[in-house]
Amino acid sequence: MEYQASRPRRPLGVTIIATVLIIYAVFELLVGILAIVAIFAVGHAISSHGHTTTASVVDVVGGVLGGVSLLIGVLTLIFALGLWFLKRWAFWLTVILEVISLLRHALEFTHSNPAVASIVVGMIVPVLILAYLFLDRNVRAAFRI
Repeated sequence: MEYQASRPRRPLGVTIIATVLIIYAVFELLVGILAIVAIFAVGHAISSHGHTTTASVVDVVGGVLGGVSLLIGVLTLIFALGLWFLKRWAFWLTVILEVISLLRHALEFTHSNPAVASIVVGMIVPVLILAYLFLDRNVRAAFRI
């Protein structure tokens, strides 16, 4: 009989984080697809009125913005699935992304009229996620950290 290592159970918080990320990824993918379709439709309408240069610029800018949204959606989906399946790389990528999010929100304090309440609220989620990932013993055990 062959010995099989028991697979660690996914903590509830990791399931919630992964599920929210999957929903966000699907939303981001839909936004990207809709943006690309809409921009190309607008570009086609502009070019049919004889403004081909403007239509080309609209197509390129819209395609890039829609493509960025698609890329973010695909990467978020990969990260979410990595968390779902308790992959160590997903743990560390999530930590890196949350630290970047914290730094981005902290840099917003340097703006001329910072919306302090908005910045603080934006910092709460990354802090909670980081605290949960590092302070919960079950999470660290599940990811073998």
